Amino acid sequence: MGDTKEGQATEVDLALENSKEGHATEVDLALENSKEGLKGGMSRKEAKEVRKAKRIQKELAKYEEYKEWRRKKGEEERHRDPEELTDRYAYEARLYEKRWNMVYPTGYGRFEDNTSIPCKRYTFDPAPYCGFKRDTLQVFSVKVTELTGGLQWPLNVFGMVALRDSLDHNRNVIFKRERDNCQTLTLKNPYLVLTGPVRGVVFGDPVILEVLLYVRGTTESDDIELSLLAADLPKFCTRPENSLLIEESYTSRLSTLEFQLGHIAFSVEATISVKVISSPPDGFYGEFVAFTDGLKREVLLHSSEVEQLHLAGDEINLSRSVVSVESFGKLMVSVRASDGCVTLTGTKEFKPLEKGTTTRVLNVPELCQLEITVAWSLFSYEGVCKGRC
Repeated sequence: MGDTKEGQATEVDLALENSKEGHATEVDLALENSKEGLKGGMSRKEAKEVRKAKRIQKELAKYEEYKEWRRKKGEEERHRDPEELTDRYAYEARLYEKRWNMVYPTGYGRFEDNTSIPCKRYTFDPAPYCGFKRDTLQVFSVKVTELTGGLQWPLNVFGMVALRDSLDHNRNVIFKRERDNCQTLTLKNPYLVLTGPVRGVVFGDPVILEVLLYVRGTTESDDIELSLLAADLPKFCTRPENSLLIEESYTSRLSTLEFQLGHIAFSVEATISVKVISSPPDGFYGEFVAFTDGLKREVLLHSSEVEQLHLAGDEINLSRSVVSVESFGKLMVSVRASDGCVTLTGTKEFKPLEKGTTTRVLNVPELCQLEITVAWSLFSYEGVCKGRC
């Protein structure tokens, strides 16, 4: 409790304590004065005194309850983990594994397990009874900002960022780097290069954002925790008719993470693949993105550098391939291609399906011809929800 609240509480305590004896005296007098009246009928004045006495008794009872609450609160404060007050998200993250193991002791594997549910689950096989279009969570970006503790840019960052949904409560990893493969973040580009999710994230219940990021030091003992959290991302009380942009920030350890997310309404899962049909002799490099006509926010699928040239016949290894698409909307897949001298763009539009695949050819004149395939799937709790749908 801060100083202001503590001061207010003290004033309440003193005021009530100082008036306690006076109130008790008023009660005694009022009841004593009305004793005879209670035997043979009370006058209006005596009835008023009794009502006043009862009211004061209630106030005294409330005061005793308040004192007991203050005593218990003080007892709790003395045994409280200091981190609960100084870094609440980190404190909750340390307790999260214990709570997870209490709630999901069997049926979902170990706490550190990744989701075993694949993308394209019902692309070719019919979805069971529990297969539906569902509200989902789309991650557009994760930004590291507001450094503290003497940290300065650039930062060599490694660790994990994952989402847990109600399909299987396991990690659906969107960022994963080992210590010997850090991502260098700069003040100009503080965004994590995302590599997931591996399947659509169902937003029927709250989703957990789980983060454990480190800054690499000279030796392992010099590594520093950059961010530690396990935070609930609550769903809306009423289901939105249209997709909504969500922006959340969480400050823990030595930084703040800013998440830009999308609540994608009534959606299906789309898994994207790209093959190069033709290209210049020396190849091309480019940036691939996907977006829907709902939120119109880009999901970065892949960004290659000059040394990552794509040639005819290549299957492009997209960093991210799974996106959620409003079933009543459209999916656009776009490329910004370059041969080092000229940069051109091209976009293909796809109408969502409940199952199967859709293939379109995208021509970027003078640079490349691409074959883009989208595999569609519904979502289901079948086999992972213990009979609940």
